[in-house]
Formats: sequence, structure tokens, C-alpha cells
Amino acid sequence: MGEIPFEEALKQLEVIVSRLERGDLPLEEALSVFEEGVRLTKLCSARLGEAERRVNILTRSVESVPRELEERPFEEEGEEEL
Repeated sequence: MGEIPFEEALKQLEVIVSRLERGDLPLEEALSVFEEGVRLTKLCSARLGEAERRVNILTRSVESVPRELEERPFEEEGEEEL
């Protein structure tokens, strides 16, 4: 079975926090639920770290483009500039 999507992991983590905050779980079950919460926290943290890394790479590549370049609309064949 593959990794669950970030959003699903976050939803599951919210449910776990809610269950633990109620304080009505037996000790062994609370420990088991807590362990699952730790696993999901690590998964979410890793996914966020990867997203941040990708954003940093994209930001650096945009910043490295010389400032004199400007964006122009794509001209189709046969179109003339106005």
C-alpha cells in the first residue's frame, strides 16, 4: 500500500489529537494512537519539507533570470505585433 496523501494524513492527525485530548482511552490504546500520530507527523513534516525545497528551487531559478527580460504574449504564426 502506498503512502497516503498529505491532506488525508493531516485529517487523520486531527482525529488522533481529538481522541487523545478527550483523555478517555485506556493507556495501551492511547500509546498506540500516539504512535500513529507520531508517524503521521513525520510524514506530514517530510512532505512539507519537500514542498518547501521545491518552492526554493523554483524561486531561485526565477530570481536568477536577468531583469532585462520581459514577458510577452505568445504570437501565433501570421500574427503581427501591434
